[in-house]
Amino acid sequence: MNINLLKTYIKVIETQNFSKTAEEFGLSQPAVTKQIQALEDMYGILLIERSGRKLKPTEAGEILYHHAKEIIKAVEKAEKAMEEAAESRKGKLYIGASTIPGQYILPSLLKNFKEKYNHISISMNIGDTEKIISQIAERELDVGIVGGWINNRKIDGFKWLEDELVVIVPLNHALAEKDEIEIPQILSERWIFREKGSGTRQAVEDLLTAYDVKKDDLNIYMEAGSTEAVLAVVESGMGISIVSVWALKNLEGYRKIKVLKIKNPKVKRFFYVIYPKQKTRRKSVQDFLNYIKNIDKSLGT
Repeated sequence: MNINLLKTYIKVIETQNFSKTAEEFGLSQPAVTKQIQALEDMYGILLIERSGRKLKPTEAGEILYHHAKEIIKAVEKAEKAMEEAAESRKGKLYIGASTIPGQYILPSLLKNFKEKYNHISISMNIGDTEKIISQIAERELDVGIVGGWINNRKIDGFKWLEDELVVIVPLNHALAEKDEIEIPQILSERWIFREKGSGTRQAVEDLLTAYDVKKDDLNIYMEAGSTEAVLAVVESGMGISIVSVWALKNLEGYRKIKVLKIKNPKVKRFFYVIYPKQKTRRKSVQDFLNYIKNIDKSLGT
């Protein structure tokens, strides 16, 4: 018995439509029709009939539908049991993270997680927020940590750590004598922005929008492909920027940068934990999600 035939059959009965089933499974409509015909040929009986524009199961089809659901449930239960048995010996975890959490937050957290679950093999991919979200939606990664949230029917997740955005200026800048600043005071400056797709960039644009300022109204002197590049460019005196405070935890290499707190920011920025929307997930993935949910949200440790 081909389990995929039963999964397709169940979906056709529930959607009452070949086209919707094909769309959900990423198949062509003829391919779905062919699978249903294969089941009917196998059992030698009609399983589905038309009722107006909708499809409905025959009496035999209704019986198969209920048994098929029980079969799928039993198979999934067996697969989960086997995965847990295998992962008790050696599990795998594929993580994706945008720049800030990937470079500045996760390393120490993963070290602690690995000490507790040393049998789990971890692979981490760092990319911009848009890329990580896309990889999670396509189930190329188990868990993503990103600096922005989008509504996607293929993704679940939760708000994790709160971030603080700060202004950075060269040490010899006229504003370097201040400790905090308001957004209107820096609108005429030369700006260094992160590249499109970055969660930090989106957070900065959201902050500016709260002050009725558009990116096009600013003097964007340069766009940089990483936070480290932004820090280096600002240090060289080419402009100012807004970055995550997490990127400044180790400022030893950037002594010519002054950090200014933003006075009464109108919006806050958060990091999000995201993962594919699915009924079950491997034990190693669930262990990591349980671990990260219990991280102290004020300290990130």
